[in-house]
Amino acid sequence: MLILSAGLVTKLYWYGSVESYAKDVLLAEENVVRLAPAHGTIYDSRGLARALTGDFSGAIEDFQAFVEWTNNVEWTNNDEAEAQRKECIEMLKSGKNSLTLELLEKLKSPK
Repeated sequence: MLILSAGLVTKLYWYGSVESYAKDVLLAEENVVRLAPAHGTIYDSRGLARALTGDFSGAIEDFQAFVEWTNNVEWTNNDEAEAQRKECIEMLKSGKNSLTLELLEKLKSPK
């Protein structure tokens, strides 16, 4: 039996979304959220997939959960990630998807 950490699974889903498989990873992300609800990065990955599939309200909810999580844990790039997600939240609230092709290319580098 193969056991993966929530962090590793999150990265897999993140890159799946960035590489145009957002619809494919959403169901799996729902399962990980149920199994590891305290792991904030899964909300970030699911937020990305939701935004890319047009579920802006779900993406906002997930990005807000991620921002709250970053404020409560020691995590690499907290400030940068928090600022990016807050910008995404504001854009999504205005009905615009801030996840442009240029930004997606940038997001392909390791988090």
